[in-house]
Amino acid sequence: MCGIGLLASFPTFENSQNQGLHGDFNHRLSQSLARRGPDVPFGQLNFTPAYASNVEVAPEKRWSLTLHASVLHMRGERPVGQPLSFPIPASSNGDEKALNCALCWNGECYTYKKIVGGASEFKNDRSRHGDMVEFISTTTSDTMLITELIREAIATSQNSGLGEHEAISEAMSRIHGEFSFILLVPSAFSACIYYGRDFLGRRSLLVNKSLRGVVALSSVAMGTLDKGHIPNSSNWEEIPPGIVYRLDPCTGIETSLLVARVVNMDVLAIPHDSALQTSGIEVAAEILRNLLDRAVKRRVMRAPLPKSQSTSDASVAVLFSGGIDSVVLAALCNRHVPSEQPIDLINVSFHTDSDLGRKTTSPDRLAAILSFSEISERFPERRWRLIAVDVPYLEVLEQESHILQLIAPLDSTMDFNIATAFWFAGRGEGRVLDMNEIDEASKGIDDKAVACNETVSTRQQEPLLRFSTGHTANVSKGSSKTLPSCISDNCTRLASQSCVFQACKVCCGKFQGPVSSYLGRRAMLCTAHNQIDDQQTKNIKSNAGAKNTTAERQLPSSFSASNAQVSNTHKIITSQAKILLSGVGADEQMAGYGRHRTTYQRGGYEALRMELQMEFNRLWTRNLGRDDRCLSDHGKEGRYPYLDEDVVAYLDALPLELKCDMTRPLGEGDKLLLRKVAQMIGVMECSVLQKRAIQFGSRIAKVSDRSRFGSGRQAAGHKKIVADKAPRKSIG
Repeated sequence: MCGIGLLASFPTFENSQNQGLHGDFNHRLSQSLARRGPDVPFGQLNFTPAYASNVEVAPEKRWSLTLHASVLHMRGERPVGQPLSFPIPASSNGDEKALNCALCWNGECYTYKKIVGGASEFKNDRSRHGDMVEFISTTTSDTMLITELIREAIATSQNSGLGEHEAISEAMSRIHGEFSFILLVPSAFSACIYYGRDFLGRRSLLVNKSLRGVVALSSVAMGTLDKGHIPNSSNWEEIPPGIVYRLDPCTGIETSLLVARVVNMDVLAIPHDSALQTSGIEVAAEILRNLLDRAVKRRVMRAPLPKSQSTSDASVAVLFSGGIDSVVLAALCNRHVPSEQPIDLINVSFHTDSDLGRKTTSPDRLAAILSFSEISERFPERRWRLIAVDVPYLEVLEQESHILQLIAPLDSTMDFNIATAFWFAGRGEGRVLDMNEIDEASKGIDDKAVACNETVSTRQQEPLLRFSTGHTANVSKGSSKTLPSCISDNCTRLASQSCVFQACKVCCGKFQGPVSSYLGRRAMLCTAHNQIDDQQTKNIKSNAGAKNTTAERQLPSSFSASNAQVSNTHKIITSQAKILLSGVGADEQMAGYGRHRTTYQRGGYEALRMELQMEFNRLWTRNLGRDDRCLSDHGKEGRYPYLDEDVVAYLDALPLELKCDMTRPLGEGDKLLLRKVAQMIGVMECSVLQKRAIQFGSRIAKVSDRSRFGSGRQAAGHKKIVADKAPRKSIG
């Protein structure tokens, strides 16, 4: 992760008063980017063209530019300072000598397409998947690889007659990973500026053209210091992804080329002729699991040690809502993070009292505690740390203006709420909950409270009461002479006669969820449906040894979520992990939001397909740039396994009916394919959790909207947000 920027002054720059502005703008641009790259901050490179000796150019007609970069060291033995100068070959006609390009690179290259006979191959880069090469060098920064790809592209253009713009666009298309870049390519008496983002826009890059004769590029927006002199943050725009732009500083003319999307063809095979058959779903889930596993591996292997250089601190953290997206990422992380290192699971929750001693029971916190209990039992050999980030609203007010600056040019209430949750989660400052706290908190959690922040309904209490009293279901459906239908309402499947709940396999698993939540372990109540899983659980428990002391728990007398309380007496720590895994992209590809079910009910799968495509296409402007600016503000890097190029290509090729089944209930049909993956990994209870958007699950929307508008009902996500000149009082 880096902060990159550029300030260019063109020949149309006529206002002499703006000469001082250029220097001030450069200074503040450098300061703004430093937080993103604390390892090598404040890098600058000034460039002014070498005009021919026989040409006179008036000072006000000369153009100049400054490149900026701050580096967060993530790969290679040592950080590579930026902007990075590197030579390109002289043109083949011999009229020009070799010149130095300058690159500002903000991103990661995980795989790349190698040109046949090209030189862009580093030691140990031998792992191939299809036509892509894994960049797995342990000694070289990927920035050096990018310079080689660019050098090859420019050399190819000189020898083949391919235009320089086309060649650089082709080089960028060969890279799989999150990135944005700025490239200066000089010529004898001029230069060209190239810039862009990856095809999804996973790294932020903004442009500002509000001042005549000045163009600014930056990873983050800068606000106004002096009114009328420096453009405020609203004048910045997100640069669309998947395009390489070319700017000619002599004329100020900008052109663009769409980057061809290179797809690994090996991942596109449809798993089954009949997509809706159960066997087809199982095969599709297995392929998705393997692709996600590879995506996580690419993003966590060879992760840099934290600043402490100690394996007692985590190098990788998961933004952990407790939902299925983050649980799957955590489980896959366990396969690839060195066993001696902990993995931090960061969960953020907001409350309306400035006293940190206040007990926090946000939906995401309850879900995180439940999921943490299961994942700890499933993988007892790993040292997991659940970091509870509890944020009083007074602290939100203290950081409000800074967060508003980060989300610019976005300015809605919803953007602020989501960004606030990401910013505090990215900071990673909270309490590490110990197992005693987890065990105590788990007693008050049930699956309804986790999913909907409500108490357990009478119908949901039924399986709990049956279990606690030792009674089996009263078969009210069907006759005793025939196999009865499932006891669950609206279920047409046949029940197993030996099922303790007199339910089908699917509903039996759902009935056992609340019991497992109260016991703090896999309940395994039904011998008819849990024979295989029961043996697996015995193996896990034997490995865990004396650690599994939760089997002695008793059912609490109350089913209220308010019983889920966590002590706030532990000291505050800050996660040192530089890599933050996020589940962004799972819902938009596999129909995880509640609104997707509404869309399906109104227009069927065709309407849902169009809705998902629209949401995915706007991720760059609605989510990714904003989230990147908030996470990287702490000198950390967000990575998105669900947006890995191979994962995206595979899910895009699958029929929608394989990814979700809207005829099934909430917590089952939404993200159906991912729930199958979770079950394959072995996190069973977590596989039925329902989705809550982060602004609601963390309760930031509740406390923020109540403060701004008096109640959540008065708020609307699209409403513009303006920072108050005086802080509002905290609401208690």
